[in-house]
Amino acid sequence: MWDRELLEWESVKSYRKGSEKVKNKIAQIVRIITVPPVLILFMLLILSGTFGEMFASVSELIMAVVFLSLVPACAYPMAKLRKNAEENSRETQRNMAFILNLGGYLIAFLAGKIMHCSEMLMCVLFSYLLAVLILTFLNKICKIRASGHACSCTLPYLFLSYWLNGVTILICMILYGIEFWASVQLKRHTVSEFLAGSITAFVVFGITALYLGFF
Repeated sequence: MWDRELLEWESVKSYRKGSEKVKNKIAQIVRIITVPPVLILFMLLILSGTFGEMFASVSELIMAVVFLSLVPACAYPMAKLRKNAEENSRETQRNMAFILNLGGYLIAFLAGKIMHCSEMLMCVLFSYLLAVLILTFLNKICKIRASGHACSCTLPYLFLSYWLNGVTILICMILYGIEFWASVQLKRHTVSEFLAGSITAFVVFGITALYLGFF
């Protein structure tokens, strides 16, 4: 009898372990697909394809893609090249991301001013620069853990929802929920860290709207 109950318990544990592995695998795929540089790239291409030169000329679009997407994306391979201990690898990646994001977003904003980019594109450029400044202040000075990943990924959902409306809002809400689950499932962020980053994105979006008057 005890042997039977033990076997049943082991079977339950094995099932739970297998189920957890599947969840983690799915969550990892979601995280890879929804990394900020990828989402920003898709946002820029969607808005460019929808609004054409009203959003950005070809040269302006290339500039935005390079400094908002490609430069920040370099944080991932550069962090792996750093010979840090395994327990510090996540922190190394975060620090590298903040440095490259700040540099890339600042250059993008200044380039946007010099190139006289459209109001729509300037909204995007200004919001990402403001976001990284606020996140740096919260994380480095106030020691409040606000997820840069959550903030950088929430902003595209806000811009797409605002400018495209309709079913886009529902799609963005679903994607946000899936991304939220994946981050918590893999313990990349706690619920509070992810929400803090998301709230930061809403604050940035609101400030951008008021500053540039696109409401």
